[in-house]
Amino acid sequence: MTGEREFLRGELVAVAEAVVPGQRPVVTGDPGPVNPGVLFDGRGPATVSRVTVQTGNPHAPDPGAEVEAAASALRARGWSADVVPPEDGHYRVAAKRDGYDVTVHAWATDWRITFTGETPYVDDL
Repeated sequence: MTGEREFLRGELVAVAEAVVPGQRPVVTGDPGPVNPGVLFDGRGPATVSRVTVQTGNPHAPDPGAEVEAAASALRARGWSADVVPPEDGHYRVAAKRDGYDVTVHAWATDWRITFTGETPYVDDL
């Protein structure tokens, strides 16, 4: 599980660096592997890791360009990435690769761009 989590974290940081060069991305969420089924019945062998990274340009935010750049950076790294049509100032990219899922969010009202990813489920730690 550690390898999958580290891979995901590295991918999110690398893409964030490519989208906003000159800014240092910050890992804002990385609680480690969790068992999402434990809240329902206390069982569930599958484990997953979720990681969130943020960056942005506070002086010249451009959410549309940022999500396009994120999609391009993800594709260049082997991900399939689709830009979702903007909705109420919310810009998104949805990406997949080998069971990993990544979503990129940017808003017209905020200079930050958020990269959130989830590893594939692993049945054995």
